[in-house]
Amino acid sequence: MSTRKGMDRRDFIKASAAGLAGVGTTLAAGPAAARGGQAAPEAAPKIRSYRELGRTGFKVSDIGIGTSQTFPPEVLKAALDAGVNYFDTSEGYGRGQAESSIGEAIKGRDRKSFFITTKLRLDGLADAAAVEARLDQSLARLQTDYVDCLLMNPPSAASVKDEVYHQAVAELKKKGKVRFTGAGTHGSRTPGRGEPMEDILLAAVEDGRFDVLLVVYNFLQREPGDKVLEAASKKGLGVTIMKSNPLGRYYDTMSRIERLKKDGQPIDERLQKSMAQMAETAKQAESFIQKNGLETPAEVKAAALKFVLADLRVHTLNLAFNTFEDVQSSLALSGAGLSGGEKGLLASYERDCGPLYCRHACGLCEPSCPHGVPVNTIMRYNHYFEAQGSERYAMAEYAALEAAHADNCRTCQGFCEAACPYGVPVRTLLCLAHSQLTLS
Repeated sequence: MSTRKGMDRRDFIKASAAGLAGVGTTLAAGPAAARGGQAAPEAAPKIRSYRELGRTGFKVSDIGIGTSQTFPPEVLKAALDAGVNYFDTSEGYGRGQAESSIGEAIKGRDRKSFFITTKLRLDGLADAAAVEARLDQSLARLQTDYVDCLLMNPPSAASVKDEVYHQAVAELKKKGKVRFTGAGTHGSRTPGRGEPMEDILLAAVEDGRFDVLLVVYNFLQREPGDKVLEAASKKGLGVTIMKSNPLGRYYDTMSRIERLKKDGQPIDERLQKSMAQMAETAKQAESFIQKNGLETPAEVKAAALKFVLADLRVHTLNLAFNTFEDVQSSLALSGAGLSGGEKGLLASYERDCGPLYCRHACGLCEPSCPHGVPVNTIMRYNHYFEAQGSERYAMAEYAALEAAHADNCRTCQGFCEAACPYGVPVRTLLCLAHSQLTLS
């Protein structure tokens, strides 16, 4: 989790001048270098690779900005100065504050030099006029006359044909408020009320009216995203990636389990067995750390992000830019290749630690849950808390979740775990997620 304080803008500039390229690349000079990683560059980190965003024709930086919380404008300005030119945001991120931060960051700059994608919630919007009214609020916060792409979050394959949305986009294009349209999804939000990510996005590709897709894709969750990337590539769609870092803060798994016990959470025999399974998995992770001579998770994270960037069907990678350290470590990856040593590192991680990761946009276990717990959604909120440092946002989203919460999992016999094809101790992860998302 990134610290909120740490490096300020002056320190960032000083460190950049000294050639410090961030945690991921600095570590590459240590154990990672022995595995074929690249040495830290002498110059300050800058965007070194731009890719054409499909049929939009816009050349986007291979590292883009996208996170669920408010961005510090000064950090965004540093990223823009370094060549980042893609933003993925939403009216719902930070209740509109993320859009406002972007508006402050781009003020006084050439609007045509960057690409902004935002999202609207279409629930309850009855016609094109209602969609335009909501978009106008986003435009006011962004301090711009138009967005480059308006992206919808369809919950099902059928909903990609939402005619209210498509009619609105057609009219907004005529008025110059929207240039392109896109679709992105995490898959099912609530059991029984959605479909797998790949089914939805493949339907969007087939529909033919979308220009850009937002896809879940990482080295531990390859197959669904690969199907979408292949179909999108054939049709010339732009592809942006979310959830590219599947690691989270699993180095302190054991302490979290002990805290659950200390807090007096009800733990029955079935949960004890599941926690023992989790503890054994955590031991495997520790063995992985020692075997590969790792000092921090940053080394694996850097390789994980390079894995996605190495796929030329991907045009930009949406990363969180919350601190100046984020700018340094992320930009150091731009244009970087994935070495043979790093491929081996990821293969080793998948083998030893793969069961620690509840796959994003999966939901395969949800039909087996007798309580209707939205596993996919809760674990996504937990990822925001752990891997992105968006604690407040994650806790607020969990509190507002209109579905069964994971406290139901404490005395369940673990139908989800039996249904998981990846061997993930799902029930234990859900109990841990509930514990930290509610601070109870």
